[in-house]
Order: sequence, then structure tokens, then C-alpha cells
Amino acid sequence: MKTLIHARYDGKVLVPEEPLQLEEGQRVAIFLMELPLQANKTSKEKRIAALRRIVERGVHGVNLPDEALRRENIYEDRI
Repeated sequence: MKTLIHARYDGKVLVPEEPLQLEEGQRVAIFLMELPLQANKTSKEKRIAALRRIVERGVHGVNLPDEALRRENIYEDRI
């Protein structure tokens, strides 16, 4: 079973943000991944503005057919 659980550290233990489907005493392995703080503090307007800047810097007028992006065509010389 693999389950993503969001939790907060209270200084002593990890406290899940939602109920867990575990029995008392059940052993689990935990993989910790720190979430970026900036993503939570950045306003929606700032994130949309950043996405617009990325799109504006993109290459305009390029139209690649789906066939050109197939693995066999991209790595043809490696086969």
C-alpha cells in the first residue's frame, strides 16, 4: 500500500492532517519530503504572472507534428 499523507511536525511527532486508514500498532515506513515554503506563501496572482512570463518567452510559430515527437523519430540514430 502506498499513500501520500500530509503532516506537520509539532516539535515531537508528525501529526497527520487527515485521518489515516491504519490500525493501532501497525508498522509503516515513512519517506519524508519537505514541501517548499514559497509555494504556500505565493499569491495566486503572482503564480499566474510567472506562468504568463514563461509562456511569453516560449518559441512562437513552431508547429511540430505528433509524429516528429515519437521516440523512434527522436532517437533514430541510437537504434
